[in-house]
Amino acid sequence: MPYIKPEDRVWYEKHINELANALGIAKNNEIMSDMAGDMNYCISTLISRIMDKPSYAKIAIITGVLENVKQEFYRRVAVPYEEGKIVQNGDIKEYRRLYP
Repeated sequence: MPYIKPEDRVWYEKHINELANALGIAKNNEIMSDMAGDMNYCISTLISRIMDKPSYAKIAIITGVLENVKQEFYRRVAVPYEEGKIVQNGDIKEYRRLYP
C-alpha cells in the first residue's frame, strides 16, 4: 500500500506535481496513449537511479513494489470503473452464466 505519513508526503508532492506537469506539457495534454512511452521512461529512469548496481535483493524489492503498485491501481481504479460499466451497460451473458 502506498500510504506514508502525511507529513512525509509534503516533500514528495512538489516533485511529483512538477513531473506530472512536465509530462502533460511534454505531450501538450494529448491523449494518454501518447504519454505511455514518456511515463515508462520516467518510471524506468527513477528505478534505475535508485537501484544503481543490480542485485537479486534490489531486483526482488523493485519488482515487488511495481507489482504492488499495479495491483493497488487496478483494485482502486480499474475495478470500480469496470463495475460501473457493468451497471451502465449490463454484463455479458457468459459471465452471468459463470458467476450467477
